[in-house]
Amino acid sequence: MPLDGAFRGDEPRGPWCASCKAPIVSGQRSMRVHFDSDPHGFRGLTGEYHEACGKPFQSLAHVVNLNWFGRF
Repeated sequence: MPLDGAFRGDEPRGPWCASCKAPIVSGQRSMRVHFDSDPHGFRGLTGEYHEACGKPFQSLAHVVNLNWFGRF
């Protein structure tokens, strides 16, 4: 498993990527993506993402948040 030893036996703490579900460890670049239709992240869209995982979601959020005709 690629994360063996990364936490030296401790459970990972902190944010988890909303896309790949892996922990965002100290030193990794991350971004917060906000969907107006999921402001609290209950649907699993709004939240913290690894920078590489979050770029497509950030673009999607931009388009979805511009939706003037209704909510998804």
